[in-house]
Amino acid sequence: MSGPVANCPSCGAPVEFRWAGAVQTVCTYCQSVLVRHDLDLEAVGRKSLPPPVTSPVQLGTRGRYRDRPFEVTGRIAYEYERGGWSEWHLAFGDGRTGWLSDAQAEYAVSFLDPEPGQLPPADEVRPGQRIRLQGTDFVASTLTRARYVGVEGELPFEYWDKEQVPFVDLKAADGSFATLDYSEPAPLLYVGEYVAFADLALTELREAPERRVGGTRALNCPNCGAGVEILDPEHALNVVCGSCSSVLDARSPSLDVLQTFQAKLEVKPLIPMGAAGTWKGEEYRVLGFQQRTLRVEGTDYSWREYLLFSPREGYRYFTEYDGHWNDVIPLKTIPEESQAGGRPVARLHGETFKHFQSADARTTYVLGEFPWEVRFGDTVRTADFVAPPRMLSAETTEEETTWSLGEYTPGDRVWKAFGLEGKPPRPKGVYANQPSPHAGRAGAYWKTFGVLLLLWAVFWIGRAAMGSDELLTRSFSYEPGSEDLAVATTPAFELRGRPSALGVEVETDVANNWVFFNYALLNQETGQAIEFGREVSFYFGRDGGESWTEGDKKDEARVPAVPPGRYVLRIEPDGPAPVSYTVKVYHDVPSFGFFLVALLVLLVPPVFALMGSAAFETSRWAESDYAPEEDDD
Repeated sequence: MSGPVANCPSCGAPVEFRWAGAVQTVCTYCQSVLVRHDLDLEAVGRKSLPPPVTSPVQLGTRGRYRDRPFEVTGRIAYEYERGGWSEWHLAFGDGRTGWLSDAQAEYAVSFLDPEPGQLPPADEVRPGQRIRLQGTDFVASTLTRARYVGVEGELPFEYWDKEQVPFVDLKAADGSFATLDYSEPAPLLYVGEYVAFADLALTELREAPERRVGGTRALNCPNCGAGVEILDPEHALNVVCGSCSSVLDARSPSLDVLQTFQAKLEVKPLIPMGAAGTWKGEEYRVLGFQQRTLRVEGTDYSWREYLLFSPREGYRYFTEYDGHWNDVIPLKTIPEESQAGGRPVARLHGETFKHFQSADARTTYVLGEFPWEVRFGDTVRTADFVAPPRMLSAETTEEETTWSLGEYTPGDRVWKAFGLEGKPPRPKGVYANQPSPHAGRAGAYWKTFGVLLLLWAVFWIGRAAMGSDELLTRSFSYEPGSEDLAVATTPAFELRGRPSALGVEVETDVANNWVFFNYALLNQETGQAIEFGREVSFYFGRDGGESWTEGDKKDEARVPAVPPGRYVLRIEPDGPAPVSYTVKVYHDVPSFGFFLVALLVLLVPPVFALMGSAAFETSRWAESDYAPEEDDD
């Protein structure tokens, strides 16, 4: 991809255009900004000395976006109070042009919308505001006032000497990306999407050594004179003196002091600065560390954050609180927020996260280096949503709202990945997104219970279907005061085999009365007797035209584990009125009480697991904004 050749009007050097549509370029010899008028070049009286490139991308880099080849022909460099980024101009083979935003190893491709419609003024946009663009709902994530600091290569328009340009970055739930650019009188809209570095299939990149994490730079702290080593001079904007904790400007040759730290607080990171390890198949290095603190009802709660960087994957964090660790990645998408069950929820990739807590968090300690400026006392508004083992977190300032996704991670995995000595601190209490140890166990127990319950039902039905053996049936009469009819004895019957239950069933003609039966099961061989008694009562009548009954004319008694032998049943009724009755004796009567006990035993493991899970969840939410209120009485 190439265009016409002309001479620089400032130094006379030849200027060859990579892209035929270029309107502006920069002379590679004298750094003059040149504006093209057909084949004539005009120097605008400006020198362009953009800051060094920290990206592997450079002029002439080639790649593909959605199977369309492009070449990088130009760059605009911006700085703002706490960072900077580059916009790379892309010339596609089909004549279309686009932009590759390159900020702290995060990339997005976007294109100018020539007819954006009515766009909001810069001073009316707030972080978190929803704006519909090109049929997609976007959320304003970052508001930046940036300063143009230089250009290089070829651009499709004249661009130089821009001061304090407002930009608004927007994100959508589907990963779309948009920028409102207020560098011109009428706002400009660029729309595209975040992309992974590997997906761009880039070639002609800067040399590999420039892309590694490392290449340290050693200087002295201007505040205390101690040595300061910058682990990643390509990306670092801040570095903190390990001796006096002063925040230093890593971009200045002499490490200008940005902030001094007077407090006596000192926090020792569990992972040393500069430690390297392999995490999820990628090599990472620990660059920065900060402690953040929030106050709830007069009590401070602090957690620690470790900033990690990989040349391929960019930045991620490890967070630690009371021995609980999370692996956290910045999100390029915006979760969908709504209300459910009277509390806020957030949805991401089909998963629902419940709001856990909102608070103001401030930075109370900083160590190491960061690709953005970090200060002691920095304060953000945080909102956490949980769906264990994951946690969605939003951090909001006046300029931006950023979302991240954390996953609960055992500390021993971190220790193994970074080869740390000893063991990680034991977790204390229950953390917001800590997975319940009872959840899987309770589910497994209930599945097992379901299988055993089915077997239990089969045995129950089978035993009931087998029934029992009827040994005899005899009818008798009872007359109060008559010795002949006071006691009855059944014929002898034989019980064989193992000890088993004996059933005695009596059916009477008692009416509005009662009768008590004294039974004695007599072993004719041993003389031993098993005695028991049962009452039978039955009453009926009418009350206000409604009939009623109470009791039953029948009764069943069960004698468990009767040994084998020859027996007779002796029956002695006692009651106020004559009664006729029929007695039946059954052998091998099924005991359904055993089945009920077995059912209760089967229920013990899943019920205890369920109770443990409930107790765990109670402990989790006790630390949230939705903790149960304590009774002061």
